[in-house]
Amino acid sequence: MSRLIRDDRRWLGLALLMAMIGCNALPNWGPFREVPDRLPGMPTPAEKMAALRKLAKDAGARNAEEKQQVVHDLTKAIREEPDGMIRAEIINTLAHYPAPASDQVLRSALDDPDTDVRLAACKAWAYRGTPEAIEMLASAAKKDQDKDVRLAAVRALGKSKSPRVVRELGGLLDDGDPAVRYATIGSLRQVTGQDLGDQVEPWRQYVRGEAPPAVKAPSLAERWRNMF
Repeated sequence: MSRLIRDDRRWLGLALLMAMIGCNALPNWGPFREVPDRLPGMPTPAEKMAALRKLAKDAGARNAEEKQQVVHDLTKAIREEPDGMIRAEIINTLAHYPAPASDQVLRSALDDPDTDVRLAACKAWAYRGTPEAIEMLASAAKKDQDKDVRLAAVRALGKSKSPRVVRELGGLLDDGDPAVRYATIGSLRQVTGQDLGDQVEPWRQYVRGEAPPAVKAPSLAERWRNMF
């Protein structure tokens, strides 16, 4: 059994991870530049972030038992973590550890009150690329209250090649936000390999299975107007 599993599991067995990566590898930037003296046995935010990134990087090298333990530890840690930035990094890490338990965390992350966590969830579902990922991303694109999250979900849908994505994106062509419509067209272009211009109607016809009219390439001024 690996040392990770035998560890006392204080915040993901951080003492072991720090021994693996070395303290000099820790980031020294932004809010972590001036970190107060830690409480005994308590990792700093910078150490947590470094440990999580290493877990994500090393996912492919871990055996099934180790992966199961990582998922167990992370699903517990995210429930107890008050820092939204660290919760977002946990989501980024769990994207590399597919399992029913991590899937449940990714579902819940799309309802997290912190925008950064929901943005990380969009990225994580795009990385998964499963049929459920399409469902989760389509829901976020339609319903999230933050425009940045909606745009992230639309762009994440553009990374899929599933025919279902075309239908889901087609439903966003009539969105009330011009930025969402424009991002939707970009994702449709990426998914289908078609270039029907920046007007909505040719794409509507494409999604309905109709032959769109020949599209004249719009001028730069027209592209700008179409965004608004």
